[in-house]
Amino acid sequence: MQNINNNTKSTKGQIARSVRFDIVADKNEEFHTLFRNEVLPILKKQDGFKDELLLVQDQHVLAISVWNDMASARKYESITYPQLDKTLRPVMSGRPTVETFKFDSLSTIA
Repeated sequence: MQNINNNTKSTKGQIARSVRFDIVADKNEEFHTLFRNEVLPILKKQDGFKDELLLVQDQHVLAISVWNDMASARKYESITYPQLDKTLRPVMSGRPTVETFKFDSLSTIA
């Protein structure tokens, strides 16, 4: 994947956004409940949203969302993401790191 955080010319093709952060100690269960009940339903309603991959190891989280195009990802980032960030803030330690990538392909093993 190509990081396109500073490349405004790349507007065509699928986009993947990664968000990295840590969960506050002893808040893992609360995080998963918030993510499942509040974050995912909102993501699923976003224009251009395709999929979400949530990876959690201990307190470390890597959430990767896939979007149809850059316009959809940017609209989400500017309008909806700040709301979801506020929702998760009580269970997050520090500030999240967000990166955007051109999504080239996905291979699924049946």
